[in-house]
Amino acid sequence: MTQQIPLANIITLGVADIADEREFYRRLGWPLVLDTDDFVVFELGGALLALFGVDDLGRDARAMPERGAGGIRSAVIITVDRPEDVDALTDRARAAGARVTKEPIAAEFFDGRDAYFADPEGNFWEIAWSAGDNPVTAAARRAAGR
Repeated sequence: MTQQIPLANIITLGVADIADEREFYRRLGWPLVLDTDDFVVFELGGALLALFGVDDLGRDARAMPERGAGGIRSAVIITVDRPEDVDALTDRARAAGARVTKEPIAAEFFDGRDAYFADPEGNFWEIAWSAGDNPVTAAARRAAGR
């Protein structure tokens, strides 16, 4: 029996206010896949973003919900095709109501360009571009079938 690489392409954010978070991601223009009172899913390139009430997520995982204290604990990276796409998506996020914490600049930890924003509940996203020879970028594109 050979071991399969797991398919891990649904990101679930536990949120306190589903309605506000739903509207934020709608303003970003991300396609809506499923919209119920307590579970919302948007389509991303190669992945899905799910919004689930933090208490429901905690109950489902049999874990204590973490409400956070305003700092960063994790970030989801959005890989873009061109350096100027970092700027364009940062502008779209700001217009949708994001708090931009790092304006688009030359990346500090890799050869490329990046920016960071937080959604209304403080979930962090990094927008990143790097050359195609970057092994992480290449693997992300392969994983997304690009």
